[in-house]
Amino acid sequence: MNKVLAVAKYEYLIAVTSKAFLLGVVMMPVFMGGAIVVQYLTRDQVDLTARKIAVVDKTGRLFDVIEQQNKIRNEFEIFETDEDGGEPRQTRAEFSIERVEPESDEEELGIRLSDRIRSNELFAFAVIEEDVFDPSKQATVRYYSQTPSYQTLPNWIERVVNGEVKRERTEQLGLSNEDVLSLARTVPTRTFGLIERDGEVKEENRVLTFMVPFGGLMLMFMMVMSVAPAMLNNVLEEKMQKISEFLVSSVTPFQLMLGKLFGAVGVGLTLSTIYLGAAYGMARYFEIDDRIPFTLYLWFAFFVLLALVIFGSIFSAIGAACSEIRDAQSLMTPVMLLVIIPMMCMAPILDSPSSTFSRAISLFPPATPMLMFARIAIPPGPALWEIVLAVILTALFAAGCVWAAGKVFRVGILSQGQAPSFAKLVSWVLTK
Repeated sequence: MNKVLAVAKYEYLIAVTSKAFLLGVVMMPVFMGGAIVVQYLTRDQVDLTARKIAVVDKTGRLFDVIEQQNKIRNEFEIFETDEDGGEPRQTRAEFSIERVEPESDEEELGIRLSDRIRSNELFAFAVIEEDVFDPSKQATVRYYSQTPSYQTLPNWIERVVNGEVKRERTEQLGLSNEDVLSLARTVPTRTFGLIERDGEVKEENRVLTFMVPFGGLMLMFMMVMSVAPAMLNNVLEEKMQKISEFLVSSVTPFQLMLGKLFGAVGVGLTLSTIYLGAAYGMARYFEIDDRIPFTLYLWFAFFVLLALVIFGSIFSAIGAACSEIRDAQSLMTPVMLLVIIPMMCMAPILDSPSSTFSRAISLFPPATPMLMFARIAIPPGPALWEIVLAVILTALFAAGCVWAAGKVFRVGILSQGQAPSFAKLVSWVLTK
């Protein structure tokens, strides 16, 4: 055991004192903070190029309204005044409206207008169907553009047209503006937790309810992807440089693998502690730390430990079995699928954490650390028997991965020149 701890200590110290580790720890908050700063600095970097749109109004009643609303918009709505009361500055692009009369050959008209867009004479054109005022008809406003990502213009057209259509329908029904506002006023729904015996009840924060499980899952995914592939590269590099042959003369292959695994797990737990500490500090700063149970931090540490053991042992076995990077990459593909499964299943679990699918997939050992943590973070959490079963299954699976990886490591670390296959790896595991 002393040899295992010696290898683990060496691997851990080499990793945490490396420039890459220190740079990664520092750069993560720098990148996150930098993203916020960049968004703040570029908030005013808006393309103010005027957008010209041709409107084909088949009703003959909406173009004047659109033109009038556009004049109001261009004069008042696209400018903002700073808090110090300075000169108004333009923050949105100006729109220019052109009337185009409908034609019997609608297809030919559409082609001509499309050609004008291609030649940059127009930005877009819209066709308002003649039955938009008839509530019994499914009439639409058809918007054409070669820049579909720009949604400000079609959204504005839709809002203006619907506003006029609603106004006219209101007049036809003999309703006043007050009646319309009264009908349109919605009743908000507030979400609370369960009422305690002492009468205490807390209102749920929907953003927090989503961000805690999702953020925890993403952080666990980052820990696995930061540690496990690096362990593969470390083992493979030592094997290619013949360093492993010297090491196994002093320790057994299993002791070497276990020491490297412990060192890698220590690195992952160190990173987790740093990021969890930062998360707790932010929760304290925004006064939401009472909304996140402290036991959730402990569950995260426990499950990230299991995840690192599982995938660390698998990746180390792949590194020991291969002699070239190319061979390792081919064997990594199915393992990466196992790592990605929790990310692919996150949406249905957030939507229904107690469904049969959520229970089943969270009890699938390779995905259990991430998905069971996510379910625990979503109130009210899974039943106690599910957590106990998940812990038992995952712990047994992790132990099995370490045992199988040790068998592969023992044979593969000294083998050279063979391109391994999964069948060969299985035969190594079954070899006594």
